[in-house]
Amino acid sequence: MGKFFNNQNSSVEVGKESLKRNYKILLNKFVRYLIPTMITTIALSLNEFVDSMFVANLLGSEAMGIVNLGFPVMLLMAAIYTLLGTGGATLYAICLGERQSVKAGKILFLSLAAALFCGLLIFAVGKIFPEPLISLLCHEKTLTADFAPYFQALIFSAPFLIFVLTLVSFLPPSGAPALATVVNVIANVVNLIMDYVYITYFDMGVAGAAWATLTGYIAGVLILSIIFLRDGMKLHFYKAGRQDLNLLLESATTGAAAALTQLGFAIKFTFCNILAATYGGTVGVVAFAFCLQIMSFVAVFYGGIICAALPILGVLHGEHDFSGRHHLLKISCLCELIIVSALVFWFEIAPQQAINIYNITDPSAMSLAERGLRIFSLSFILRSLCITFMYYLQILQKKYYAMIISLFDGFVGIVPLAWLMCQLMGMDGLWWTYLLNSVMLFAGMLFWNYHLVRKPDSNYTGLLLSERDEQAKQVWDFTMTSNVQDISFVSEQLCALGEKGGLNHKQAMKFGLAVEEMVVYTSNHINKQFPIDILVRLYDDRIEINFRSLGSSFSPLSDTDSDDTLNLRLLRALAVSLEYDYIMGMNSTKIILERK
Repeated sequence: MGKFFNNQNSSVEVGKESLKRNYKILLNKFVRYLIPTMITTIALSLNEFVDSMFVANLLGSEAMGIVNLGFPVMLLMAAIYTLLGTGGATLYAICLGERQSVKAGKILFLSLAAALFCGLLIFAVGKIFPEPLISLLCHEKTLTADFAPYFQALIFSAPFLIFVLTLVSFLPPSGAPALATVVNVIANVVNLIMDYVYITYFDMGVAGAAWATLTGYIAGVLILSIIFLRDGMKLHFYKAGRQDLNLLLESATTGAAAALTQLGFAIKFTFCNILAATYGGTVGVVAFAFCLQIMSFVAVFYGGIICAALPILGVLHGEHDFSGRHHLLKISCLCELIIVSALVFWFEIAPQQAINIYNITDPSAMSLAERGLRIFSLSFILRSLCITFMYYLQILQKKYYAMIISLFDGFVGIVPLAWLMCQLMGMDGLWWTYLLNSVMLFAGMLFWNYHLVRKPDSNYTGLLLSERDEQAKQVWDFTMTSNVQDISFVSEQLCALGEKGGLNHKQAMKFGLAVEEMVVYTSNHINKQFPIDILVRLYDDRIEINFRSLGSSFSPLSDTDSDDTLNLRLLRALAVSLEYDYIMGMNSTKIILERK
């Protein structure tokens, strides 16, 4: 006997064949998001390295010191657009999944308004109090003359950069991950070109590097504007009022964990760098900097996977598609596990190859870097899974749990542990700190997840915190195509399935007919072999049916020449509610039937 498998761990025997979900739509969407997201992450990381190299080669090592003095300002800007961009975009995706487009538009409006306000505030404070701030950031008087114009360029750029990078965060959940990639890649390519132009031809010194970054993102925005005007891309955007300010707070608290990661990195880097100098001298500083560079390199890969999955997970969460969300999370973790494990294996068996890339030639530095990398890299696997789960918790709206992970991964866990380990083991303690911290964090997560699952009122299952719809009496989840054989088979099986699930004969027939008519309508707009995901939830008073398919936008709320008007009239007559939205390149239709 065939079975319908649902995401609440029950099954119903209905026929001789098995209908179940194959997740091809989600895998297709994930891959489409993964490639541009990885390119964006790699481009940003390479730009950071190449940009620094340009400045050092054009102006000398002192220029690099000046750029590093401006790091707190850049960190503050990054924390703000991460707070508003990541948090706002996550809520935006959830609202799209819930089909609350007005609420999503208000979140975008408030996030951009707050980004602009914060950028202008940084600019105003920098302009009003330049000397105290420059003195605070630059203690070396001989560098002040060159640092001052660099600082002025940074604060001038703040409103524009924070606003643009916050806006770009909303492009992937709006169905345009490639456009976000285009903006970032163009911005960083132009940045590198203008580094050379401003410093060499306009003799602007280190300040030219800051102006080059601003010029790059201006170029990116111009391209973005052209694409918006040409293609008519849609962003949900609605003006918000004072009564909606709670949405801004919700966005900020959602993005707080990601923002804390930025701050935590700076704190633990500064502290551990002091320990490296104390216990290893110059050689220790070089070896530790090398290991951090390798960690940043690995983070490009699992960071790209996280960023690709996050908007899709948000939409699935909003739609209460818990099976799809759980499956995509497992795919993301599996991809990370394979890639990061392969990289760690490389570092274990051939650390010298990585050392050669960074041109470390001093024998003592090479020896320490090799030993350090072999220990340090062991932390990468568990840390990548912890960071992924931290972002997933933002989807679940478990904000404080996510912030605890961020803080423990940052200075709360690393700083005291590094101090203690270095006291006990010297320089070796620094390498073991990162591994031990990752093990402790991962073990703590498993323990707490187990606790959440075991709570009497919990609706979570499994250590990945998959959810159940507690109000739904039955949940059926399957994939089909719109070819004639599938439609005929599924229509018959759904009627039998409905009666087994508690519907009377009339309700079951209406249920099966509604699915059949929607699939017939869909067949007029997509290839008949393309998959259609169908998620059915049976409640005491209603039946909710969600359809998802890829392809160009089509809406059962409006007629086209290719539609069968009789089919549409019947579909609309059967439904007490019919909703449609085109979400992230997926046609998403929700039909509600009354149970009476």
